[in-house]
Amino acid sequence: MEKIVFLLIVALFASNVSGHETDGVVEVSADEKLGSYVPLDIPFLDERGDTVILRELVDKPTVIAPVYLSCTNTCPLLLMGLADVIGKIRLHGGKDYRILAISFDKSDTYLTASEKKNDYLKAINMPFPEDGWRFLTGSTESIRKFTGAVGFQFRQEGEEFSHPVVLIFLSPDGRIVRYLPGTTFLPFEFEMAVTEASEGRAVPLARKALLYCMSYDPGGRRYVFNTLKVAATLVIVSIGSFFIWLVVTGKKYKR
Repeated sequence: MEKIVFLLIVALFASNVSGHETDGVVEVSADEKLGSYVPLDIPFLDERGDTVILRELVDKPTVIAPVYLSCTNTCPLLLMGLADVIGKIRLHGGKDYRILAISFDKSDTYLTASEKKNDYLKAINMPFPEDGWRFLTGSTESIRKFTGAVGFQFRQEGEEFSHPVVLIFLSPDGRIVRYLPGTTFLPFEFEMAVTEASEGRAVPLARKALLYCMSYDPGGRRYVFNTLKVAATLVIVSIGSFFIWLVVTGKKYKR
C-alpha cells in the first residue's frame, strides 16, 4: 500500500514538473507580489519619445503587459489576446482602466513602440482612445526597478528573452492586486480583475477557487458551475485521503 501511495505522489510531482520544464530547462515565472506597491517614481519613455513617470499614468486601474517589442512569439500573442478581450468587455479604456505595455528590453526604442501601438490599436476593431493603451520603453535601471517590484523575472538568451507571459493589475495607488497568466483572457475574468484593481483589493485564493469551480459560457457570456470538474476533484481528494488513512492506520496496527 505504501508503494502505491509513493507512486501516486511521484506521478503527481512529475505532472507538475512537466508543466514547468522544457527539455530540462526550467521556465521563467512571475513571483506574485500581491498587496505590494510598485514605486511610481520610475521614469520611462512613451511612444512619442517623451519622458513620463509611472505616477502620471497609474491614476486609475492599470493593466501592465510586460513585453519586448522585437518578440515574434509569445509577446504578440499576449498583446493580441489583450486587444481581443478589451473589444468584448463593457468597461471603457482610458476611462475605467488604462493599459501599459512596458518593454523589458533596454534596446527597444520609442519609434518601435509607436509602430506597435498603432498595430495593436487597429487590432481591437473598435474605437479605442490612444491614451487608454500606452507603450513604454526604458533604461536598464528603470526596467530592473519595475520588474523587480512586480516579481517579473526574465533572462536574455542571445537576441531573445525567456520570460513569463502575464498581465499584472495595479490599483490607482500602485498596489499589485492581480496576475493573469497566459495569452487569452475571459471577458468576465478581465472585468473582475479591473474591478478588484479599482477597489485596491487582492483576493487570490477566493478568486482562484471561484474560477476553478466555474467555466465560462461564451454563448451566454457568463460563468456556470462546472459540476464535472468539482466532482472529479472531490473524487481524487477522497481517494488520496483514503490511501493516506490506510497507510497511517496500517502503521498503527503494526505497532
